[in-house]
Amino acid sequence: MSSNKVLILTNPLNHEGGVVNYYNLFFKHFESNVILLKHNSIGSRAYLFYYPLIKRVLYPFYYVFDFFIFFLKLIFDRKIKIVQVSPSLIPVPLIRDGLLVLMAKLLGKKVVVFYRGWKLPTYNKISENSALRKLFNLVFQMNTLQVVLASSFKNDLVKLNTRKPVNIFVTTTAIDKSEIIKNKTLKSSDTINVLFLGRIEDLKGIEELIDAIISLNKTNQLRHFKFTIVGHENKIGYTGRLKEILKSQNVPDEMVKFPGRVTGSDKFQLYANHDVYVLPSYTEGCPNSLLEALASGLFCITTKVGALSDLVVPEKNGLFVEVKSSEAIVKALQYCNDNKTYNANKVTNSMYYCRAFDIKEITRLFETKYIDLIEKK
Repeated sequence: MSSNKVLILTNPLNHEGGVVNYYNLFFKHFESNVILLKHNSIGSRAYLFYYPLIKRVLYPFYYVFDFFIFFLKLIFDRKIKIVQVSPSLIPVPLIRDGLLVLMAKLLGKKVVVFYRGWKLPTYNKISENSALRKLFNLVFQMNTLQVVLASSFKNDLVKLNTRKPVNIFVTTTAIDKSEIIKNKTLKSSDTINVLFLGRIEDLKGIEELIDAIISLNKTNQLRHFKFTIVGHENKIGYTGRLKEILKSQNVPDEMVKFPGRVTGSDKFQLYANHDVYVLPSYTEGCPNSLLEALASGLFCITTKVGALSDLVVPEKNGLFVEVKSSEAIVKALQYCNDNKTYNANKVTNSMYYCRAFDIKEITRLFETKYIDLIEKK
């Protein structure tokens, strides 16, 4: 058995969201003769997902319990050499994981901070306040290995701590390329099948997408498209409200389907059956769904936020649209309809991104980083 353990702290692994999806894949495919991964839950439980008020009440109690278990593991398991946290750049996750980092450092453990989300308002507050900047640098940047999902995030971190060198590397989230369903036949149909797959909430730009569909319907262009909106709603009844909006604007039911949450092989079959992926998010880290769409060869219409600016090459594998702009989404979809060769590189793109995002490549990179960090004095 390995004498080197890495303790990774996230929400319980039966939770919703991209972070948990990523780590389920990470734990499944990580292989090493010298590193053993262990998991510790921290924060809210999956059964509270649709009960935000109860979640807020119970969250502190769960956190104290999880923190105590974490403390005991660090005290009694001498094989734990590294503690890894995965906060978003949001106040609550930073405070939550900051306390974990401080405890790990106090007990002599190496620390990896994997930033999973990046909120510019939070970054700006830290950057503009000298006390917050010093505290952030002390907790998260000093004597840690930092992992980010976009080159712009790395540049932002360096700007916060220009006087001292920081240890940062850029990666992406990952896919299991064996799950990708190859669709080598380019469709000759006039209908463009458009897929949205993600959490159904306003921050994902879903309301702008609905407005774009309504605009296409009003100008008699909707006949060129069929939309599938897939995912779990962030609050009960939200999907129903979107359906009512479409109905009130006389959008035919058969033009926009809401199959709910789809997982496993059914999800990858959806990618294979569509031509265009739309994700007009207000903010992102590096969403798994976009990587899966690119690896499936879809033409991706998205906003230039987070790691998306590193992944999409305009007119080669997708287009960028402005945040909160339904008009921009309409124009991007019109581009696809007017340029029938928009996805001529589908097969080539799929092969490239299957290699680039393969989880086995990502886990091998992390194994190397873990070993280097353990051996570093």
